Amino acid sequence: MKNKRIWLLGTIGLIVIMLGIGGFFFAGRNTLSGGKKIEKNTIEWNQDMDSADKNAEIQIPYYSDIYMEEGTDSIDMVLVNPKENECYFAYAFILRETGEEIYRSDLIEPGRALDKVKLNKKMESGKYKLNILVDTYSMKDQKVLNNAIVSTNLIVS
Repeated sequence: MKNKRIWLLGTIGLIVIMLGIGGFFFAGRNTLSGGKKIEKNTIEWNQDMDSADKNAEIQIPYYSDIYMEEGTDSIDMVLVNPKENECYFAYAFILRETGEEIYRSDLIEPGRALDKVKLNKKMESGKYKLNILVDTYSMKDQKVLNNAIVSTNLIVS
């Protein structure tokens, strides 16, 4: 009886340890060696998009006015890393007048896109001058390559 209890407790302990190790492994699966994280909720994107400069080595999408509903923090829009690129993208939305960052993505792989943006706060009605900062990172070691700023308007109504 005592041997069965020891065996049962040992088995339960081993299962708990294995679940802990497995959880740790799977939780960090989207983290790269440079500590940056890959955006989890992306979709495959093979469509062509307007680029700020079609002759540039890194293709940066062009964004016109962005519209969203007042009192919400979500925007239905697509943030793309074109398939032609050989680097990761990370997007940030910065209100030009205040310098406040209202959104930042994790790394987006080439040929992938986010189709919904959740801001850091709910927006009130108005027209905001917005800078979309696009940071680019090496696929090999996630070192910063360069960045671009796409100026547009965020229209909340």
